[in-house]
Amino acid sequence: MKFNWGTGIAVFLILFLAAAAAFIIFAINQDVSLVHKDYYEKGVDYSKQMNMVSRSEPFADKVKVNYEETGLCIAIDSALALTIDSGNVLLYRPSGKNLDIEVPLDSSANETEISAGLLVKGRYILKLHWYSKGIKYEVEQPVIIQ
Repeated sequence: MKFNWGTGIAVFLILFLAAAAAFIIFAINQDVSLVHKDYYEKGVDYSKQMNMVSRSEPFADKVKVNYEETGLCIAIDSALALTIDSGNVLLYRPSGKNLDIEVPLDSSANETEISAGLLVKGRYILKLHWYSKGIKYEVEQPVIIQ
């Protein structure tokens, strides 16, 4: 068989279509999960979220995060801890929702611990939510587990 320009075009088209089909199969098999199931509702309440973040800024330095062999220790300044009515700690894992960890915040104690057995090495975002006199506050800090 002689290799001429018609054969070259045919080989190119076959290889191109095979590569496109392989990419489509690869794309279909990828896990496409949203960050939040209710992302639309969260988008509608974006101004409330920004107000909450701005009123929480003064408290960002009152929360200290320390990773030890036993686990993750979240220490809250005692003056702030006295004003907390209720709250929770969320360790949000951007790479996988199934690795998120949520624990209630003990308002009577200044420290909350998360066991090392629950944690997987990698990047988390610590989101500390609490209510004080009916007003919601939130502090975020990045956490790297090694």
